[in-house]
Amino acid sequence: MEDVRIKNLSFTKRPISIPADYRPMYKIAKIVLILKNCCRSECSDLLKSHLFSWALKSQRNMDKLKEYVTNNFTTEFSVWGIEPALNRALQFAVAEKICELVDGKKYQLTEKGNKFFDLINKDDELFVEEKAFLKFIGKNKITDKRLQTMSKQWSLSYA
Repeated sequence: MEDVRIKNLSFTKRPISIPADYRPMYKIAKIVLILKNCCRSECSDLLKSHLFSWALKSQRNMDKLKEYVTNNFTTEFSVWGIEPALNRALQFAVAEKICELVDGKKYQLTEKGNKFFDLINKDDELFVEEKAFLKFIGKNKITDKRLQTMSKQWSLSYA
């Protein structure tokens, strides 16, 4: 099988603006915040990354997840969004060594990712609501076990 490597990656400026949520660096910044604030060992699987990315898309989504956590996971919680933009941003983050893929299934923050987090965190005007939300959730409220329980509800309630 032929070795396929991307040697050059270029972007072409277009006359229309791209919404921030589809810009790779914006999404990577959110990934870094998620890994640092909400994931043990700064390591997350794809499903958990999608949950937090979905939550950070709107105040309504953040409130819904916050209510679910505050009510000890007893309120109704439906399917959250899975978005291709996050998958692409994760690929870019791995390529730029901001995070690495561990065991082929979990994304972990690297030293470069931690430095990027420090830059984001120093700016008090950047991601204000997102930082507050992620700090509220913390590393211990939505564990991998809790996430599996949440996702199992999909097949029971929404299949």
